[in-house]
Amino acid sequence: MMKTWHGTHSCTRDPNNKTATAKWVAQSILNTMSTSDHMKVNDILTHVRKNFSVNISFWRAWKAKQMAKEIVEGNAARQYNLLWRYSAELRRVSDDGNTCKITMERPHPTLQPRYGGQLLIAVGRDPNDQYFPLAFGVVETETKESWRWFLTLLLEDIGQEKRWVFISDQQK
Repeated sequence: MMKTWHGTHSCTRDPNNKTATAKWVAQSILNTMSTSDHMKVNDILTHVRKNFSVNISFWRAWKAKQMAKEIVEGNAARQYNLLWRYSAELRRVSDDGNTCKITMERPHPTLQPRYGGQLLIAVGRDPNDQYFPLAFGVVETETKESWRWFLTLLLEDIGQEKRWVFISDQQK
């Protein structure tokens, strides 16, 4: 039986750990991703190397970033598809005393919310200075034509028999 060994340890530590999967890395960066607007792949590589003494590939870090982003922000396509269910539920629960008019149009095929687009929104203000959404639309770019389209649909919904005041936040 050996009690003491006085030799030299010859094993080396392999920093390329195969058990550091993209899923594990994504879990380790969730807090940072939820508080930081822009976390770069190189930041992830540095984080894993500094905190866990593990080297991972650029592609594993990129995949981990995508996974963490989906956990933090959600899946854009899945959320966008839920709008139809939300619309159906609003129609179902609205009664005769509470009118709820919802018009949903299929988006233009080139518009993909995941990759951009501009959100146009009209809000109302009640006597208690509380704001509430009246209408919203997603357009490819904010142009006079897209605003004309949005305001035309808004006026069709709220009616043109009264005078309305529109205030823009555009600083030009």
